[in-house]
Amino acid sequence: MAGGRAAADPATGQSSAAIPWTGAARLPPLVVARGELAGHLAGLAAESGGSGEVLLVPKADLAVTRLARAAGAPPFVLAQAGALRFGLGRFLRLLAEPDLVAPVVFIGPPHRAPRLAAAARGLGLAAVAVRELSGPRDLAALLADLGRRPRAEAPALGPDDLARAIAGGAIVNRYQPQVRLDDGTPVALETLARWEHPLHGLLGAAEFVPLAERTGLSRALADRVVRQAVADLAALQAAGLRYSVALNLPLDVLLDPGLADRLATELEAGGVPAAALTIELTESQIARDLGAVREAALRLRARQFGVSIDDFTPSEAQAGLVDLPFTEMKLDRSLVLAALTDRGHRAALSDLVRRAHGLGLAVVAEGVETPQAWAVAQEIGADLAQGWMVGRPLPAGAVAAWTAAWGAGVAA
Repeated sequence: MAGGRAAADPATGQSSAAIPWTGAARLPPLVVARGELAGHLAGLAAESGGSGEVLLVPKADLAVTRLARAAGAPPFVLAQAGALRFGLGRFLRLLAEPDLVAPVVFIGPPHRAPRLAAAARGLGLAAVAVRELSGPRDLAALLADLGRRPRAEAPALGPDDLARAIAGGAIVNRYQPQVRLDDGTPVALETLARWEHPLHGLLGAAEFVPLAERTGLSRALADRVVRQAVADLAALQAAGLRYSVALNLPLDVLLDPGLADRLATELEAGGVPAAALTIELTESQIARDLGAVREAALRLRARQFGVSIDDFTPSEAQAGLVDLPFTEMKLDRSLVLAALTDRGHRAALSDLVRRAHGLGLAVVAEGVETPQAWAVAQEIGADLAQGWMVGRPLPAGAVAAWTAAWGAGVAA
């Protein structure tokens, strides 16, 4: 590989540039190509990327497995149109995640490459199609042009826009994996909502959930997310992937006395057991009306759903853990990061985990982004790990590919 330091990727067996599978890393230029063109594009990317490194994979799903654990976006992507025949949607949807967005150059014949570029632009990516790339200057000019293209202004979203998005299927789910810390087995997925906006690209939940809560669209939004999560979970389980899913619901939906029954009906229709669903509660939800939230949690537990306290911090211990029928506690990312450098904090966190276990709670460590964070999560006694080292939020279609790659990486 011209200019690159090549190594074997233990997850794929393909040549890659010294990017280990042992933790999240910021990716060098990403090349998705095969055959004779692969070497040519890898050489161009290595010369243009600055570090001399390049990540080369021969097809879209292998690119997905590397993006799934990256700490940041590659500076650019070169994609051979023929190498994206399968897995294109999974690849582009993951690349469109707000902190993974990178410019993409598609190389291929006029009947295919422009269509791929149009699909990428529809997800908010800066993309262009060319028949061929002759040299580094050609690539540099394309990337400079993509960098000069104006970005869409911050979205001014209204309730009518959101209602149409919900009804039209533009609200989609992403799933962030959780794995057991003792043996690395994947066991659960946290559901995160996204809006595939035709002008503004992929929008995170923080950009539209408050709008839903202000305008009476919370239930419609929650119904869409739940229905899709159940369908995706059923498909995964039918494929032999025994995951459970967790999701966070707006407070007004959570407090609806009919929620537990509606969830039970939805899961029964999808052939999914109630125990495969966990509802996550945040500190702000609990604090707003502890008594009402407690009653809602009891209704969920009566239907055999799990109930998790999300983004837990020690200040919540007396107000939340004692009074609510939780099955799980998720340690806030800030707690795990602080424990990396502070032994006293780590000891306090170990005590907290022991208390949680004494109450019968499983403990999830969030923010596991490095091997060091993984080791700390194990040391404090957490049961599950979630974070970039494990995997980013994935399109449902990418979960199987991530599962296979994770298993290969753990085994290696």
